[in-house]
Amino acid sequence: MNQYKSYAKLNRFIHVLKKRSDGYHDIQSLFQLIDLADIITFKKRKDKRILIKSNIKKLEQKNIIFDTVSLIKKKYPKKNIGLDIELKKYIPLGSGLGGGSSNAATTLKALNSIYNLNMRKQKLLTVAARLGADVPFFVNEKNAWVEGKGDILTNIYIQPSLFILIFSKHVISTKEMYQNLKLYDKNCSYSYEDFLNGNTSNSFERHVFSNFPSIKKAAENLSNFGPARMTGSGGTLFLPENESERAKKILKKLPKKYDIKLVSSL
Repeated sequence: MNQYKSYAKLNRFIHVLKKRSDGYHDIQSLFQLIDLADIITFKKRKDKRILIKSNIKKLEQKNIIFDTVSLIKKKYPKKNIGLDIELKKYIPLGSGLGGGSSNAATTLKALNSIYNLNMRKQKLLTVAARLGADVPFFVNEKNAWVEGKGDILTNIYIQPSLFILIFSKHVISTKEMYQNLKLYDKNCSYSYEDFLNGNTSNSFERHVFSNFPSIKKAAENLSNFGPARMTGSGGTLFLPENESERAKKILKKLPKKYDIKLVSSL
């Protein structure tokens, strides 16, 4: 039996530049890993079946983990891959925290190890890019400045931080958010200095806040304590905080109805 942690990420900002001819979008973003994680356990079977058990039942039928295993089975048909997979989900679905992409990357690395596929990192990254735009980042396992469709990664040092997260009750579809996105400032691109000076933004906030008033209200509440942001294409709000005592005080001041969690950067 092999058990892995599948970590979440925050987009410290995300700027969508333009739609590409392949259907993806060119973006700029800064991805930071956090210590919120799903737990995935893999156990070999004697047959070639792939069975997933999860605390979220719908993920037992439709799951990017199936796509990942299927891709590897095609690449390595002689390996007789069969697995019982248990997925304990702690990263909320449709939350902008990259849970699905992280699960795909974790599965890819697990299969590489369990079945001795001997894929080196570059090969893993190439396979990861076929599964989704954010999957290479999670294979890389380092904080990164992200460009292209999410596949051009530059490892970057980001100051360690605590983050206060407010989870939304809404499951927000990344695909739908991109389809509905209006690009207001397509020609402007950001630099690392812009990020350090707080001059970056999230291209999805305007659309999400206008369509989900509860998320907008939560953002307003969190903004009373500092520069609150939304991560990814939406749902989760976050506030960076350097001091744990101050963070705990803020947690007590936020409305009790919110689903809140304090996490650390990795």
